[in-house]
Amino acid sequence: MKILLYTHSDYSWVWKYWHQQTDKFLSRYEKICFLNSGSFFRDDYQTISYDSDENYKDRISSCLSNLDDNEIVIFCHEDMFLYDKPNFQVLNEYIDLIKNDRCSTIKLIRAFENLKKSELHDNLLINTDSQLFSIQPTILKIRTLKYIYKSVPGKNIWDFEGNTNRKFLNDLISLCSFDSNLDKKRGKYHYDSSVYPYICTAVIKGKWNYKEYKKELFEIFYNKKFSLFSYYLSRIKS
Repeated sequence: MKILLYTHSDYSWVWKYWHQQTDKFLSRYEKICFLNSGSFFRDDYQTISYDSDENYKDRISSCLSNLDDNEIVIFCHEDMFLYDKPNFQVLNEYIDLIKNDRCSTIKLIRAFENLKKSELHDNLLINTDSQLFSIQPTILKIRTLKYIYKSVPGKNIWDFEGNTNRKFLNDLISLCSFDSNLDKKRGKYHYDSSVYPYICTAVIKGKWNYKEYKKELFEIFYNKKFSLFSYYLSRIKS
């Protein structure tokens, strides 16, 4: 499996923390970056350029044409970085399910209520038909990603995500990761992910998402564990 990242130089201020957390927890994986042309990411990534004048969907599609259909990836965006170590044992079990075509996609976080359990794995639920794919870290094959971005309409990222339903993705077996003993609800719709503990998402409307992930972001920014009380105390003293 490889890490597949979509980003744009407009978010270069986030890259430092993407690199910091990915180097810390995912250093052994090969990495691919979809990046707007004329920009530089890092030389240990296979960089594939897209035209910024294209819409979100066409940017992804143009880059995907350069990759092998059977490649397995975790598809991510730059502000969805890890804050803790993944459960690699379960992650590898998910990868095997994708490798053997037991399912199409495994989103590494749960959203929505009243989801049915999958028979494929104790930690997997079946995604609702109204949203079979979302802009969250997801394990899948490149050919599945091509199918999704070819089939789903949408002029921007929000329209695209809103259209990822059974009408356009009839052939998709779409699952999500959830451990009922460990994964607690965060915010209105999402749960934490103990298998792939990442921030969902770190940036909202161009600003850090302190509302939902203040503690995790501060620990990442300062690269150490500490309480919020210690943080505010240090601010007062300074």
